[in-house]
Amino acid sequence: MASVVSICNRALTQLGANLITSLDDDSTEAKVMDAAFNDALDAVLREAQPLCATFRASLAQSSTTPAFGWDYAYQIPTDPYCLSVMELDASTDKTTWTIEGRQLLTDESTAKIKFIGRMADTSQLDTLLITAVAMRLAAETCYALTQNASKEDRMWAKADAALEKAMMADGMEKGSEIIEATLFSEARQ
Repeated sequence: MASVVSICNRALTQLGANLITSLDDDSTEAKVMDAAFNDALDAVLREAQPLCATFRASLAQSSTTPAFGWDYAYQIPTDPYCLSVMELDASTDKTTWTIEGRQLLTDESTAKIKFIGRMADTSQLDTLLITAVAMRLAAETCYALTQNASKEDRMWAKADAALEKAMMADGMEKGSEIIEATLFSEARQ
């Protein structure tokens, strides 16, 4: 299982930089990794939308209604911190919604969502997702640690490839969904 430090060390290895034993080390590498880790993790989770970071919640209706355009407002989750709302379980297929600030706005009188949440426990991450986070971290910190722009470009290419692999593997585990009838098949009836 990967710890934050082991993920950071995977990134540092890619950069040919010194490894760390803790994010509290008094080294440039530790300080740079500490500053970048959470943002890199959040970015990968938001982009990949992996199953291991998927949560469901019933939202409490806000006492303040939107000024216009929507009937209801709901506060989105903070535990775990919602990085991205994937879907709103609604009474009809034609339900619309939007996120403004930290609120979900809709015309639905209840709101149940599926969302991507921040992962505090990195041991719960899939191995390919760990690689994607490490590569993103390497790309984000490359110039600060190496001052090499061409190496930074290579790290971003590796990060993109790692993210794609993680998303493909995760997609194979999502199972099948019921396919709704198309207009064509409905017209035939």
